[in-house]
Amino acid sequence: MTVVFDGGFVRPVGITAYVHDDGTQANISNTSYDPGSPEVGVFFVAPASGRVRLTVGGGFRDNGASNQERTFLSPQLFEVTPAGRIEVLAPSVTFRGYSGLAENREYQYGCRVSLIEGLTAGRLYYIRLMHLTDGGTDPDSADITARDLIVVPVP
Repeated sequence: MTVVFDGGFVRPVGITAYVHDDGTQANISNTSYDPGSPEVGVFFVAPASGRVRLTVGGGFRDNGASNQERTFLSPQLFEVTPAGRIEVLAPSVTFRGYSGLAENREYQYGCRVSLIEGLTAGRLYYIRLMHLTDGGTDPDSADITARDLIVVPVP
Protein backbone atom coordinates (compact mmCIF):
# COMPACT_ATOMS: atom_id res chain seq x y z
CA MET A 1 0.00 0.00 0.00
CA THR A 2 1.28 3.47 -0.89
CA VAL A 3 0.76 6.29 1.61
CA VAL A 4 0.78 9.92 0.45
CA PHE A 5 1.31 12.61 3.08
CA ASP A 6 -0.01 16.18 2.95
CA GLY A 7 2.23 18.18 0.65
CA GLY A 8 3.68 15.01 -0.91
CA PHE A 9 4.39 15.03 -4.64
CA VAL A 10 2.51 12.48 -6.72
CA ARG A 11 3.61 11.93 -10.32
CA PRO A 12 1.18 10.23 -12.69
CA VAL A 13 2.55 7.07 -14.27
CA GLY A 14 0.61 7.35 -17.51
CA ILE A 15 -2.27 5.70 -19.25
CA THR A 16 -2.48 2.05 -20.26
CA ALA A 17 -3.07 1.58 -23.99
CA TYR A 18 -4.61 -1.59 -25.36
CA VAL A 19 -6.32 -3.03 -28.41
CA HIS A 20 -8.08 -6.33 -29.07
CA ASP A 21 -9.37 -7.93 -32.24
CA ASP A 22 -11.25 -11.22 -32.22
CA GLY A 23 -11.42 -11.54 -35.99
CA THR A 24 -9.78 -14.57 -37.59
CA GLN A 25 -6.76 -14.42 -39.89
CA ALA A 26 -7.47 -17.66 -41.76
CA ASN A 27 -5.24 -19.83 -43.95
CA ILE A 28 -2.15 -17.71 -43.40
CA SER A 29 0.44 -18.11 -46.13
CA ASN A 30 2.81 -15.16 -45.60
CA THR A 31 6.33 -16.16 -44.56
CA SER A 32 7.29 -12.48 -44.04
CA TYR A 33 5.76 -10.33 -41.31
CA ASP A 34 2.39 -8.81 -42.21
CA PRO A 35 -0.01 -6.70 -40.07
CA GLY A 36 -3.14 -8.55 -41.16
CA SER A 37 -6.54 -6.96 -41.54
CA PRO A 38 -7.65 -5.14 -39.56
CA GLU A 39 -4.32 -3.90 -38.28
CA VAL A 40 -4.07 -4.31 -34.51
CA GLY A 41 -2.09 -1.35 -33.19
CA VAL A 42 -2.19 1.43 -30.62
CA PHE A 43 -0.60 4.83 -30.01
CA PHE A 44 0.92 5.67 -26.62
CA VAL A 45 3.05 8.36 -25.00
CA ALA A 46 6.26 7.14 -23.35
CA PRO A 47 6.25 7.70 -19.58
CA ALA A 48 8.96 9.64 -17.72
CA SER A 49 10.80 6.38 -17.00
CA GLY A 50 11.09 5.51 -20.70
CA ARG A 51 9.82 2.00 -19.89
CA VAL A 52 6.62 0.14 -20.70
CA ARG A 53 5.40 -3.37 -20.04
CA LEU A 54 4.23 -5.03 -23.24
CA THR A 55 1.79 -7.93 -23.50
CA VAL A 56 1.33 -9.70 -26.85
CA GLY A 57 -1.23 -12.46 -27.10
CA GLY A 58 -3.63 -14.39 -29.26
CA GLY A 59 -4.90 -17.77 -30.33
CA PHE A 60 -3.27 -20.07 -32.92
CA ARG A 61 -4.10 -23.34 -34.66
CA ASP A 62 -3.39 -25.40 -37.75
CA ASN A 63 -6.49 -27.47 -38.45
CA GLY A 64 -5.40 -28.67 -41.88
CA ALA A 65 -4.79 -32.26 -42.93
CA SER A 66 -1.00 -31.84 -42.82
CA ASN A 67 -1.06 -29.97 -39.49
CA GLN A 68 2.52 -28.67 -39.93
CA GLU A 69 2.31 -24.85 -39.96
CA ARG A 70 3.57 -22.84 -37.01
CA THR A 71 2.35 -19.24 -36.57
CA PHE A 72 4.23 -16.32 -35.02
CA LEU A 73 2.86 -13.03 -33.59
CA SER A 74 5.30 -10.18 -32.91
CA PRO A 75 5.18 -6.46 -32.11
CA GLN A 76 6.60 -3.73 -34.34
CA LEU A 77 7.29 -0.39 -32.61
CA PHE A 78 7.60 3.05 -34.21
CA GLU A 79 8.39 6.50 -32.87
CA VAL A 80 5.95 8.96 -34.44
CA THR A 81 7.63 12.13 -35.74
CA PRO A 82 6.45 15.03 -37.94
CA ALA A 83 8.34 13.35 -40.81
CA GLY A 84 6.58 10.00 -40.28
CA ARG A 85 7.13 6.77 -38.35
CA ILE A 86 10.64 5.62 -37.45
CA GLU A 87 10.98 1.92 -36.62
CA VAL A 88 12.36 1.43 -33.10
CA LEU A 89 11.70 -2.29 -32.71
CA ALA A 90 11.45 -4.71 -35.63
CA PRO A 91 9.09 -7.67 -35.29
CA SER A 92 10.84 -10.68 -33.77
CA VAL A 93 9.15 -13.59 -32.09
CA THR A 94 12.45 -14.45 -30.38
CA PHE A 95 12.63 -11.24 -28.34
CA ARG A 96 9.07 -10.03 -27.77
CA GLY A 97 6.62 -12.26 -29.65
CA TYR A 98 4.52 -15.33 -29.10
CA SER A 99 3.99 -18.45 -31.20
CA GLY A 100 1.79 -21.49 -31.34
CA LEU A 101 2.58 -25.12 -32.02
CA ALA A 102 1.96 -26.56 -35.47
CA GLU A 103 0.35 -29.64 -33.90
CA ASN A 104 -2.58 -27.71 -32.37
CA ARG A 105 -5.73 -28.47 -34.33
CA GLU A 106 -7.82 -26.42 -31.87
CA TYR A 107 -6.99 -22.86 -30.85
CA GLN A 108 -4.17 -22.50 -28.33
CA TYR A 109 -4.35 -19.16 -26.46
CA GLY A 110 -1.54 -17.48 -24.62
CA CYS A 111 0.57 -14.38 -24.25
CA ARG A 112 4.05 -13.08 -23.60
CA VAL A 113 4.98 -10.17 -21.36
CA SER A 114 8.20 -8.19 -21.80
CA LEU A 115 9.74 -4.88 -20.80
CA ILE A 116 10.64 -2.24 -23.38
CA GLU A 117 13.22 0.25 -22.15
CA GLY A 118 14.99 3.24 -23.65
CA LEU A 119 11.95 5.10 -24.94
CA THR A 120 12.12 8.90 -24.97
CA ALA A 121 9.84 10.31 -22.27
CA GLY A 122 6.91 12.30 -23.62
CA ARG A 123 7.32 11.10 -27.22
CA LEU A 124 4.49 9.52 -29.18
CA TYR A 125 4.88 5.89 -30.24
CA TYR A 126 2.82 3.46 -32.31
CA ILE A 127 3.00 -0.29 -31.79
CA ARG A 128 1.26 -2.94 -33.89
CA LEU A 129 1.11 -6.72 -34.16
CA MET A 130 2.65 -8.51 -37.11
CA HIS A 131 2.32 -12.21 -37.97
CA LEU A 132 3.82 -14.87 -40.21
CA THR A 133 3.90 -18.61 -40.66
CA ASP A 134 6.90 -20.86 -41.14
CA GLY A 135 5.35 -22.17 -44.36
CA GLY A 136 4.69 -25.75 -43.36
CA THR A 137 3.04 -27.68 -46.15
CA ASP A 138 0.32 -26.71 -48.63
CA PRO A 139 -2.54 -26.09 -48.53
CA ASP A 140 -2.07 -23.26 -46.04
CA SER A 141 -4.22 -23.90 -42.99
CA ALA A 142 -2.71 -21.90 -40.10
CA ASP A 143 -5.13 -19.51 -38.38
CA ILE A 144 -4.91 -16.73 -35.77
CA THR A 145 -7.76 -15.40 -33.65
CA ALA A 146 -8.08 -12.98 -30.71
CA ARG A 147 -5.01 -10.78 -31.23
CA ASP A 148 -4.25 -8.71 -28.12
CA LEU A 149 -1.79 -5.89 -27.45
CA ILE A 150 -1.43 -4.11 -24.07
CA VAL A 151 1.08 -1.34 -23.25
CA VAL A 152 1.39 -0.41 -19.54
CA PRO A 153 3.61 2.50 -18.39
CA VAL A 154 6.22 1.46 -15.84
CA PRO A 155 7.48 3.97 -13.24
